[in-house]
Amino acid sequence: MGSRGILDDRLLLGLYGAIGPDGCWTGFLDQLRGALGVRSAVAQVLSVTPCELRQVWTRRDPESQRLASLHDSWANSPANPRFSRARPFPDHADLSISSDHRTPDYSDQDREVLRNGLARCGLGQAFWISLRLGRANRLSLIFHREPGDDRDIGAQELGLLEALAPHLDQATRLWSKLDEVTRRARLIERALDNSGRAMLACDRALHVVWANATARHLLDGHPTLRIRDGVLTAGHVRDREALRTLVSVPDEQAVHVLGETGHDCLHVRPLAPDRVDAGVGLPSDAVMLMLSGPARTAVYDEREIARLFGLTPAEAALAAAMARGETVADYATARGLAEGTARLHLKRVLAKTGTGRQAELVRQIGASVASVRETPRPVADDTRLLWSAR
Repeated sequence: MGSRGILDDRLLLGLYGAIGPDGCWTGFLDQLRGALGVRSAVAQVLSVTPCELRQVWTRRDPESQRLASLHDSWANSPANPRFSRARPFPDHADLSISSDHRTPDYSDQDREVLRNGLARCGLGQAFWISLRLGRANRLSLIFHREPGDDRDIGAQELGLLEALAPHLDQATRLWSKLDEVTRRARLIERALDNSGRAMLACDRALHVVWANATARHLLDGHPTLRIRDGVLTAGHVRDREALRTLVSVPDEQAVHVLGETGHDCLHVRPLAPDRVDAGVGLPSDAVMLMLSGPARTAVYDEREIARLFGLTPAEAALAAAMARGETVADYATARGLAEGTARLHLKRVLAKTGTGRQAELVRQIGASVASVRETPRPVADDTRLLWSAR
């Protein structure tokens, strides 16, 4: 970018490469610092309210990062009039380009405090470009001159920032959209994990492009199916062929069994590619697989069961045991109780939950929002030998 404020392709590539909280802001800010000939280039998301101007997020050029402690010792503290008294952004402006010189809220004393304070932390006067992010936040690129340099923003610098403005606006819109999609995806993943439903997505070559925590836990060390180096791999030749057929011609009306029946097998249902929304960041040919391990035990959170059904800790422990398939006798033996005592506890649990039989209790817990995870039941050691058939 030249001195006449014309943007070159490298700066634009740097800007669009910087979007997102983990983007390449450092390189882009270093480009801006060199182009503007300033001491410091910093990107900040600021929360702007009638009573406060507060930092939410900050990125710096490499030199400013090295001197961050010195710069922040005053410039980003309440002692700076920019944070304590001034309103550097017009209340209703979506975009503003301004400077310490142009901020109308400073008194003469404020300006003297600002000049001396910035000099002590190795900075000169500042100018900036700022864009609205939502209702209360703004993204600001703030540039400080060398210590003792009290010049206001010049015509060339103003022209440069005005040329940058529409691209910065577009980049922040992309950033906001990316952030919205990312938050939505994380929310869905958390919901799927709490449901106990194991789900993963893979392409036609069985490369796993997404898997929730429940699926990763289910397949960790599983004798029938694993994720190895990012690829879904079956231990037996027969299962590998079945898996390839399943993803190449997915039929979501069909269910499949991988592994030996009676051992640690897996039940699988595919979700066809045209039912997978490409907007969530998956390849267009991705196949979603829903997995369950029938030889695995569902373990419910006892504290949540107690809260949801108004049970005592002892009653919730019994209800959770029933939900994971134990008998009253099993529970009594494990807890060192007389079986008659355990049956009295079960009678109170049935009364409190409004159920008449153990099967109804299990269905009610299974339909609740209580957190659930799966743990493997003991299986014969020879099932592990399936992997030797690769």
